[in-house]
Amino acid sequence: MKKTPFLIAFLFVSLIYGQQNTVSDYETAISMEPSQVVSSSILSFEFPEAKTVKYIISSGNDDVITKEISKNTGSQILKTDFSFLENGLYEIRFIIDDMEVKIIPFSKI
Repeated sequence: MKKTPFLIAFLFVSLIYGQQNTVSDYETAISMEPSQVVSSSILSFEFPEAKTVKYIISSGNDDVITKEISKNTGSQILKTDFSFLENGLYEIRFIIDDMEVKIIPFSKI
């Protein structure tokens, strides 16, 4: 008898947690090629839902640029111009639903 409420609570929590997108889902679904950028790069978003994706390019502790992308339903590939960046080391941080979901280091050559 005492196991029934525990099992119901466990199933309820499992169903709620199982339906949420986790950071790790986006971790594998977002990529950037190449990692050594001359003038542009390809951003790839391989998750099915439409989302607003914010990305921040930073160098050290300084944010260089912030942009938002309206990603459509299905996979999407976006060519992005990085020619305005000076040569050096950068990172691009992706934010979805106010959560940072991925960081990709790259260099501008």
